[in-house]
Amino acid sequence: MKYETKMLLLAIVIVSCYIATAIVISERNYGLMALFFFSGLALMGYGFKLKRAYMREDE
Repeated sequence: MKYETKMLLLAIVIVSCYIATAIVISERNYGLMALFFFSGLALMGYGFKLKRAYMREDE
């Protein structure tokens, strides 16, 4: 899979996690809120890791 496609899909999943966090907050389910929020953070960290590896490979 191309780098750009992989990063686009990752960004869509991360935004979906944060949208799900907002929906779950309105339902007052704090366990799921923490799950979606920290999943978004972890996926964002993974995206930064992929970007760093891609930039090093590019040099």
